[in-house]
Amino acid sequence: MGNLAANEGLSVFVILVWLAINAFLFVHFYMAFLVDKWFYTRVLLGQALSWARAPAACLNFNCMLILLPVCRNLLSFMRGTIQFCSRTAARQLDRNITFHKLVAYMIAFHTAVHIVAHLFNFEYFMDAQLNRNSSLLPFILSEIGNGDNASFLNPIRIKRLIHYNKHPCE
Repeated sequence: MGNLAANEGLSVFVILVWLAINAFLFVHFYMAFLVDKWFYTRVLLGQALSWARAPAACLNFNCMLILLPVCRNLLSFMRGTIQFCSRTAARQLDRNITFHKLVAYMIAFHTAVHIVAHLFNFEYFMDAQLNRNSSLLPFILSEIGNGDNASFLNPIRIKRLIHYNKHPCE
């Protein structure tokens, strides 16, 4: 067990720190979009807004991180600067492709969650625009900005819905 901790300890530590940063980003942005701002958007979308923005923050972090493990100049520089350090740090640099793949899997996971959340967002926008909710407030919020050159909260506009629902022969 002592050899395993000595040999794999740094690798496990790096992965745990990376997972902790992802978890922190997800929870922080989920809570920020759930309680802080965007009250009227949350009335329309509910928790789907938080479910879309939290993985987006993790996507930003992981997309920034994915290229670092495969930058040859950076790896060469780090290998030269840690020449006086232990072999475990050099072994961690040799596992750069494995970490690159882990980051890619995390990107794929957060992309799937982000897409599904936006599909729910679209459905909630449609429900609010067509007044299919049990409450009248989302429909009223969807009607804001129906005039020309007016700012709007719901990107799905009733004029476009009427245009798309017409039969081609009419």
